[in-house]
Amino acid sequence: MPRTLNIAIEGCCHGMLDNIYSQLLTRQKQTNKKIDLLIICGDFQAIRNVTDLSCMSCPDKYKQIGGFYRYYTGERVAPVPTIFVGGNHEAGNHSRELYYGGWVAPNIYFMGNSGVLKFGGLRIGGISGIFKDFDYAKGYYERPPFRGHSRSSMHHARSYEAFKMLQIRQPLDIVVSHDWPQNIERYGDTDGLLKKKPFFEKEVERGELGSPLNALLLERLRPAWWFSAHLHVRFTASFGPQESIFTQGWKGIPPYEQDLSNVSASGGLDANQTDGMSGTAQIGNVDEIVMSSLSDEEADLAEPELEIKRPRMELNLPPPKHDILPALIDITDQEPTSETSECTGAVTSDLKQEEHSVQTDSTNIEPATTNPASYSTPRVSGRATNFLALDKCLPKRQFLEVIEIKVPDSAADGELKLEYDPEWLAILRLCNPYLPLDESPFVPPAQAQACEANQLPLFSDEQLDRELEWVTKNVFRNGRVYVPSNFVPVAPVPPPGTPDSVSFGLARNDGNRGRGRGRGQRGGYGHNQRNDAPWTGPRPYFINANPQTDDFCKMVGIIDPLTQLLR
Repeated sequence: MPRTLNIAIEGCCHGMLDNIYSQLLTRQKQTNKKIDLLIICGDFQAIRNVTDLSCMSCPDKYKQIGGFYRYYTGERVAPVPTIFVGGNHEAGNHSRELYYGGWVAPNIYFMGNSGVLKFGGLRIGGISGIFKDFDYAKGYYERPPFRGHSRSSMHHARSYEAFKMLQIRQPLDIVVSHDWPQNIERYGDTDGLLKKKPFFEKEVERGELGSPLNALLLERLRPAWWFSAHLHVRFTASFGPQESIFTQGWKGIPPYEQDLSNVSASGGLDANQTDGMSGTAQIGNVDEIVMSSLSDEEADLAEPELEIKRPRMELNLPPPKHDILPALIDITDQEPTSETSECTGAVTSDLKQEEHSVQTDSTNIEPATTNPASYSTPRVSGRATNFLALDKCLPKRQFLEVIEIKVPDSAADGELKLEYDPEWLAILRLCNPYLPLDESPFVPPAQAQACEANQLPLFSDEQLDRELEWVTKNVFRNGRVYVPSNFVPVAPVPPPGTPDSVSFGLARNDGNRGRGRGRGQRGGYGHNQRNDAPWTGPRPYFINANPQTDDFCKMVGIIDPLTQLLR
């Protein structure tokens, strides 16, 4: 019979694993239902030591070691299998060690810059980072010691990752991102969102809220669920099977909409030009915050908490839809139906339950085109995408919810462990030779033809099938392949008992610009008094050779040029 999985979704983590796991264990005890998987939508902050902290993309005044290092050493163990994508407040050097994904601690898995995994019959895709048009087209040019703008740019999503995700042909059940898909707010309660976050109004009006990269992926992939965070607000939407959210195609995303022929290999904006370019909203208030004067990290952390009262602008938007958040979605094989069923709703951070109805889904995959070279689509006919964004882990915030997902009979006999995805490994083999390593704009290879109405650069089904045949023969010859529990610590950590609030002298007081107080200051982000005790012992390396990446590349038959260059 079908298996029902209880999947917990967390918004921004910000290093508060103890609080998150405490909430989940309380939930399990109250409902007597075991949580099978936790998905964290970015800003995880896997900080191990002073070097990671110095590389973390956020203003220095917010830097604290946090409690992750205890999970890294095994002093504490995650009570629930956990997967996460990267946000824009991470230790980029640590993430770069696991570019293709890997364990950051026992039972906690990073999905890499992009990736696809299986768990209990669910197929889960993920893409890390946020969209910035001045870095999107570039390759991975950042090098140790990751100073200035490169600390931020390591977390800016690249077109190369979108190119890889576009090659997916088989349907996905879940996609996880940090940034919202651009324009997704138009498929939910837009007015309700603007009441909570009035400073989003200009971006919503211009159609610039969220990531065009993620909108392009949503347009093509259309999973049953899409989970995000980043904007620090709970929001739900339903994106219908016949609707279009991004029709401009591959070349419609800045800067590809511009002429890139004159961009030099070393071109792009330097740190002085890019710092503070991201914000656009200005709040007309006595505590005015000119967000465009802050870096993207500071603007994110310095969001106003006061209610802003000012005249509303009339927006030319589609009528808002219902706040739809099905708690039980059926992905088993069945025909489309209009029947609905009542079921238990999502569980928010205060553990209150709501009631929602859900329309069952079909898994009738749309057929491949009849072109001489075929290009299949991952869409499931008649299936809508349910979007859920959650807040950051703070009191009185909606940062954690639990949904139930029913999986097919064919997947119910497997262990509840992470599995490699054959198609994704084949995609990595196809795309790995084109991984860009400088600031030159990434240009899809000539073998990837511009297909469909959106002119997407796609390898043909036949090209992908050849690599899939190799993967099946050499990796999956004995059936499903579970991700090995091969975590090994490779970096030093503070002595046992080091408080979470220690900053090792990195957290300087930058004043109260933008009302953003330093983490640990009274009323600011965090709860502990800051401790500036120095780091003792040798300074750790910026990049450590990680045997997980080496083993993965050998298994798939690819090389990891990023790690080779950074060692």
